[in-house]
Amino acid sequence: MPKLKEEYRWNLLKQQFDLDPSNVMYKEIKESLNRILHYVYSYTDIKFIDFIDEKVLYGYIKYHISINFSIVDFMQVLKDIKNFIFFLENIKNRKAIPKVDFSTSNVRLWLRF
Repeated sequence: MPKLKEEYRWNLLKQQFDLDPSNVMYKEIKESLNRILHYVYSYTDIKFIDFIDEKVLYGYIKYHISINFSIVDFMQVLKDIKNFIFFLENIKNRKAIPKVDFSTSNVRLWLRF
């Protein structure tokens, strides 16, 4: 039964991360979305992308720090998050977008890492 629940959760998340291949931005953001999808599935209990908030996205950065950026480099991790926010805002037309501040003036963020 748990395996069935996990399969359902995976399919539900994957469906929400789906991007039309005819979309102009497809190539640019598909890999970013896949990486975030795998992180969300593997390291959270989230079922709906509307529950992906700043804390989850900062956790995505911490995850890549913990594996010494062995999958992608730091700049790509930040780009993944920006692509995800673009996806929510412009493709999914969501109103509630995570407020992620990567500026150097966000000292609290950088001290956390």
